[in-house]
Amino acid sequence: MMGGSGLPISTRTLVPLEQFRQDEVRAVKAIREGLAKATGKQAYQITAVEVLASPEAKKLNFAPTDEPFVNQMFQQRTETFLAPPNLAGLQKVDFTDQTLAFLNYATMKPQFTPGDQDNWSDLRTVFQPDATGKSTYVVAKIHQVLDVEAKPSQGNTPARPAQHNDATLWVGPISERVLDTEIDKAKANAAQQQAILKLEKVDTRSVELYASADGSHLALAFPPGPERPHTVRPAIQLSYFANTKDEIKKIQSSPSGPQGLPEAKTIDLAVATGATVPWFMFALTIAFGIGMAFAIEFLTDYYVSTHKKPVQEVAGVATAGPAPMIIQGFALALESSVFMVFSIVFALIMPLVFFPPSLYGGMILSFYGVALVGLGLLTTTGYVLAMDTFGPISDNAQGVFEMSGEGHGNVYGLKAVQRLDAAGNTTKALTKGFAIATAVVAAVALFHSYLEASKLQAFGLRLDTPEIFLGLLIGGAAPYLFSASTINAVGRASFQLINEVRRQFRSDPGIMTRTSKPDYARCVSIVTAAAQKELIGPAILAIALPIAVGFGFSIGKAPTIINGQPYNLTGAQALGGFLAGAILSGQLMAVLLANSGGIWDNAKKLIEDGMHGGKGTEAHKAGVVVDTVGDPFKDTAGPALNPLIKVMNLVALLLAPIYIRPFGNAVLVTVTVTAVALLAVSIWWSKRGSMSSALAEAKHEEAAALAAATDGAPPDQPKAKKKLTVDD
Repeated sequence: MMGGSGLPISTRTLVPLEQFRQDEVRAVKAIREGLAKATGKQAYQITAVEVLASPEAKKLNFAPTDEPFVNQMFQQRTETFLAPPNLAGLQKVDFTDQTLAFLNYATMKPQFTPGDQDNWSDLRTVFQPDATGKSTYVVAKIHQVLDVEAKPSQGNTPARPAQHNDATLWVGPISERVLDTEIDKAKANAAQQQAILKLEKVDTRSVELYASADGSHLALAFPPGPERPHTVRPAIQLSYFANTKDEIKKIQSSPSGPQGLPEAKTIDLAVATGATVPWFMFALTIAFGIGMAFAIEFLTDYYVSTHKKPVQEVAGVATAGPAPMIIQGFALALESSVFMVFSIVFALIMPLVFFPPSLYGGMILSFYGVALVGLGLLTTTGYVLAMDTFGPISDNAQGVFEMSGEGHGNVYGLKAVQRLDAAGNTTKALTKGFAIATAVVAAVALFHSYLEASKLQAFGLRLDTPEIFLGLLIGGAAPYLFSASTINAVGRASFQLINEVRRQFRSDPGIMTRTSKPDYARCVSIVTAAAQKELIGPAILAIALPIAVGFGFSIGKAPTIINGQPYNLTGAQALGGFLAGAILSGQLMAVLLANSGGIWDNAKKLIEDGMHGGKGTEAHKAGVVVDTVGDPFKDTAGPALNPLIKVMNLVALLLAPIYIRPFGNAVLVTVTVTAVALLAVSIWWSKRGSMSSALAEAKHEEAAALAAATDGAPPDQPKAKKKLTVDD
């Protein structure tokens, strides 16, 4: 249903009549080749009569009198056929919309007198529907029976043999009123010739005017009816001028005469095929979205839960040190990422199965189905939010329990909160996978919108185009650079925090003896400031990189003419490849990082629960190491790829109309250099300090503090933070 109206959704596809003609020629040649193979003859030895007698030709609705036409088809070379006009995107014209300027374009009146300057009209007047909204133009099926009596010769008048002609033909587009008038005229002329003519309208099909968004491409289309649509005989002028009738009259009245007229444009003829979409197809598509949510839940639970084999295998090698745990966990995370992609692909391929483009006339309904899959996925939002909330609650519960000191004497309570925390890690990993899947589904839907906005629907994205392939490579690298930036940020911030904690231990020994409280506020301040500052680099990367690709690949490229307008499509094509690469590698990388961190974290929890002797053992130390490695993976880099994919797609979509404008090279170079400079700033910002330099600085501070303590001088104090007042 659509819009709550209770009406079924019907699709409409415009198939040009030239397509029917070319298909018929190819079919006739195929029949001829088949007959030649079956009879052992050469193709040129097969006659038109033999072709018309074949069962395949009868399915094409040929008449016995079509032998001359079949012979003409034999002579045509299909490899020289021009591509039929592309009518994709044309919409039915709303004549009540007074803002459609192209309806004022000039065209000849359906009935005109040559040489009369008043024969000009406009498209609105000619094709305006009647008061009920019904089109006044039709294609009509006419049954004609002509009987002529035989007459002997009289004087110089030769004898006239008896004739009987019984034929059915389709005519149009033609005004129904004009058609009735022409039928009456034909009958009157036959009566004057002493012939009996019976003309009957057997069937009619309404003809509607379709136009592109800018009115540069027009077509007249009628529903299926004629057995061979391309044989319909037009009864009106199918041309117009992109000028008003007053402008045309002014040109005609000039001394240059009719030779000064602008180039006429053709109105294409087409058949408007359509199909009604069964309502349950939409429900099935949504159901597959819900199924994808459960598939994500199953995969994440299998790979991250402490009760499943993967985490138990990783924890099982903890006695050999952290290296085997990292190798095993990384391999399992890679595997989980692949299966997650398979589940997404399976769900997203269903719209193509339910809404095949060949039946519904294009990809628009298929992409609508992709959006419905996303809707089905989002129906589990409440469940996912509950799972996501459970993770921090259980994690903080364990932290509060341990800080309370109850864990030393309450083994049962300690194990309970540890298991709660392990379950929370699993649910958090699940929600990360869910968020990444929604980003991919949204990106696929936005990708179609991007192709529309950048005029690439007719051209597509061919990988044999170098710019598209290069854009694909850059897009595939973007999530890796982004992840490097976020992981570096976590490393820098954590070292700052570690140094501050060590400084407080050195400067205040009472912290270790629990006679004084640490400065918690300073630690929180360091982490908060780092979180805000470190966002600068990744944010610049997500915005500047698509801009650099879109404008950079447009430099020096010739524009493409579409409907008379120049567009620079090379940069847009490269950016399309960039988005495809970013979606693919971003999905794989995000699941890899999220699940690897979850696997290592829960492997440590499994050891703390008693495996290999529990806390304090070498196995537990190895678990702590791999958990430390996994924390920036699962809590920072992995989830951050979700907004990266969405932001880059939105930047590309919003700037698509600008990318395709035919700017000069100076503008393109300026924008590209600016974007590349911003990228350089982003990379510099993310690499302005390494963990190695931070460690060396920490050792230097510790040595200086130790030397000062040996000399009896007070230890260094951190810089006092200025307190801001209302006056400031």
